[in-house]
Amino acid sequence: MKIAIYGKPYENSLNQRVNDLISTILAAGFDYAVYDKYAVYLAEQGFMPTTSERFSKEDVAIEEFSCLVSIGGDGTLLETATLIRDSGVPVIGINAGRLGFISSVTMEEFEGVLETIKDNSFVCDERTLLQVETERGLFGDSNFGLNELTIHKKDTAAMVKVETYLDGEFLNNYWADGLIVATPTGSTAYSLSCGGPIIVPGSENVVLTPIAPHNLNVRPVVLSNNHRLSFKVRGRSDSYLIALDSRTEILEPNEEVIVSRAPFSFRLIRPAGSSFLNTMRKKLAWGLDKRN
Repeated sequence: MKIAIYGKPYENSLNQRVNDLISTILAAGFDYAVYDKYAVYLAEQGFMPTTSERFSKEDVAIEEFSCLVSIGGDGTLLETATLIRDSGVPVIGINAGRLGFISSVTMEEFEGVLETIKDNSFVCDERTLLQVETERGLFGDSNFGLNELTIHKKDTAAMVKVETYLDGEFLNNYWADGLIVATPTGSTAYSLSCGGPIIVPGSENVVLTPIAPHNLNVRPVVLSNNHRLSFKVRGRSDSYLIALDSRTEILEPNEEVIVSRAPFSFRLIRPAGSSFLNTMRKKLAWGLDKRN
């Protein structure tokens, strides 16, 4: 059994503890391999043995791994979706960021989580993803996202009009700085900061959240993720921005964007006794009221 270790080559609070993490993996009876760019950084800093096995995004049989460990914040974990793809390999997110809604496992919990992987008793959240289709094939074969799709005006240009259809039926023209299509996982990210609701994972929904809408009566809309959404953008600019999680492309005027549920899910391992509601209470400081 082997575990993949993924991270980004920048300083964070857990880099100096990677050796401890590796020791825990080996003590549990697993082999391991480290993402190559992250391994180079860790070895240069003296945080990891230079002899450790490595893998690259371009040359890896991810199905050979029992799980993948993401070290970083939520942004780092989101990147693993393009590596995991439809393989079904589960992911452990160890939080080295600031808030960490989805990277919520602590180093202290890691050993216990490994034991559940070893005896195949681990608990997984099945997180839905979005799939994006355009005529030009934007985002290539990585046209899926765990958090959200965002259509946005470019630079400081005037607001845009996002023409929106639901299963071919006209829904609305959003006059705004942009529009977010968020999964339940992404509902606690950009969408939340724009006034969108928190959606509990597993509820089979997406939310459309306008960004700074010009019409004050326009509010976020929660929809079933079985629908097919389509968008066209118009405005004074000759191009716009479209982002899928952390990947950004240029969108042309009137170019159709089709969004639907991806045909596979993302498996996120959580410690026994942990839950989405528990994470919300801790991360958003719910219940910190003198009356409680």
